[in-house]
Amino acid sequence: MKSSRAILGVVLVFLLGILCGILATHLMYKYRIDSILSGRAQTREEIIVNKLDRKLGLDKRQEEQIRTIVHDTHEEIKALRSHLRPQTEALIEKAQAKISIILTPEQRRKYEQMIAERKERVRKKEL
Repeated sequence: MKSSRAILGVVLVFLLGILCGILATHLMYKYRIDSILSGRAQTREEIIVNKLDRKLGLDKRQEEQIRTIVHDTHEEIKALRSHLRPQTEALIEKAQAKISIILTPEQRRKYEQMIAERKERVRKKEL
């Protein structure tokens, strides 16, 4: 009797942990989606500047200078990524072809579906 109560207690704690995780995940996604739809979402640049401001106590002039530096750096990174993208995609496609060769026909069909889904996610992200 006592061992069954202990097992039941462990199972209940486990289930409560799962429920808390599900609730926390739901609330986090709901908040993120709400903030994006309402225009409250912060960009990476704003997050970086705000963190530096909180940690360093920047004055307005410093904040604006850092905001400019962070923005310019992000633009340079985007340009670099777009420049490297064709080469990166070529390497990925080469690896995918090598992988495809060693798969069974059924695995290859699933793998090609995975690749198509990845390409669609990338395409949507670029829009």
